[in-house]
Amino acid sequence: MAQSFKTLSLARRSIRHKLTAAFALMSVIPMLVCGYLIIYYIFPTIKSLWDISLIFLITLFLTLLGFYLARKIIYPVVEIAAAAKGIAEGRLGGQVSVEAEDEIGELSGSLNRLSTRLKENMTALHSYGEKIKQINMEINKKVFALSGLLQIGNLMTTSAGLDEVFNLIVEKLSQLQDGGVAFLMFLDEASGELLMRAQANVEAEEISRIKIRIGQGPLGKIFSSARPLVIDRQNRPAVIDENLRKILQTKNMALLPVTSSGKVIGILGTGNNAQDFFFVDDEIELIGVFAKQAAVAVENDILLRKTKELTVRDELTRLYNESYIRARLDEEIKRAISYQRPCSFVIFEVENFERYRDVSGEIAAEGALKKIAQTLKESASDIDKAARFSDHQFALLLPEKNKQQSLNVAENIRKEIERYNLRQNKLKTSLPLTLSAGISAAPADGTTAVELINKALRYAQEAGGREGA
Repeated sequence: MAQSFKTLSLARRSIRHKLTAAFALMSVIPMLVCGYLIIYYIFPTIKSLWDISLIFLITLFLTLLGFYLARKIIYPVVEIAAAAKGIAEGRLGGQVSVEAEDEIGELSGSLNRLSTRLKENMTALHSYGEKIKQINMEINKKVFALSGLLQIGNLMTTSAGLDEVFNLIVEKLSQLQDGGVAFLMFLDEASGELLMRAQANVEAEEISRIKIRIGQGPLGKIFSSARPLVIDRQNRPAVIDENLRKILQTKNMALLPVTSSGKVIGILGTGNNAQDFFFVDDEIELIGVFAKQAAVAVENDILLRKTKELTVRDELTRLYNESYIRARLDEEIKRAISYQRPCSFVIFEVENFERYRDVSGEIAAEGALKKIAQTLKESASDIDKAARFSDHQFALLLPEKNKQQSLNVAENIRKEIERYNLRQNKLKTSLPLTLSAGISAAPADGTTAVELINKALRYAQEAGGREGA
């Protein structure tokens, strides 16, 4: 019986069948009933009012049933339309509560599944958007870091001073994080302590008081172990330099050694005060690149100083060369004239040096030149400058000394060379060395380097193994 009822039921029928039944119930059947009543009851005779009332009630019931069936069809469609409009406007949380087994039920279920899938996709899209935003931030940070590294590299190519390069390094490093700080420490060979060389977003007066000995405390151990130290949410070492954290006002820090030729020469540190922050491996690697830049800056500075020294020093004697002493002589003459102070120039010429070289040999000749150079170095004061002027000529620039004082210096040098000759004669290894000295002074003998040099050369030639002035 139940199976027969389910077969006759409209619940599983299509909307077309339901609309046909609704139309029949609402219009066709009532019209037929009314026509029947009019033809057989109203016009001939009315037999019973009860019969007419019963027929009208049945007609009214069928009409209401048709309206109910139409409502069951139309209301879900309206609800589905409203839900579809909501989805189109971006409201994906709602569900259509239509319980039917026809096309409307299938449409309702499909719309609910579509809404759920759209919501899931929007959630995933939002998640992807956050990830893309984070990736873009990381890309921007790395581009900014790369730009900073390029600026540092360009600055180093201009032969800028170390302090200028260090300040740019800590400035760019501090800008990689919100509210970031950075500092750079290097070993002071004299005291054996790590001293601050540059800092960014930190009070210079406060941080300059930080002095750390190698092997003592967390920073000192970084120097001795050459291993980085990270302090953040995920890394909490047992021993932390609270004084350093207090001065830097940071909760998170990354401290990396600065190494040159396999040796630790300093420490580069950065940090911030963010909550629940931790340094990822890429950030530590990036900080390491800045540390390498600091090491390269130090190495470049050493090479630059050596190069400059080579350009102003004589390779054999390590005295200043002629071009350097000429430039300095001009400067000292101007200073002496401006402040009315004495300034003298002494030139020494080794007599018969070519014969000495031929008789004694090249090695002995070089040894003699080194001996003269050593004697000049020992005779010069801190402000004096000794130079090898040519192959067998030497010079002394003597600021703050007049001719008489310069004459005494030249005499002492000549006597030292005589003692050297005596030692060499006892060994019978070479001929004696003879020095001729010429002394000129500003402004009496000239007001330019060329004038003083020419006068000194002339006096030396006239002296012939003595001091001439």
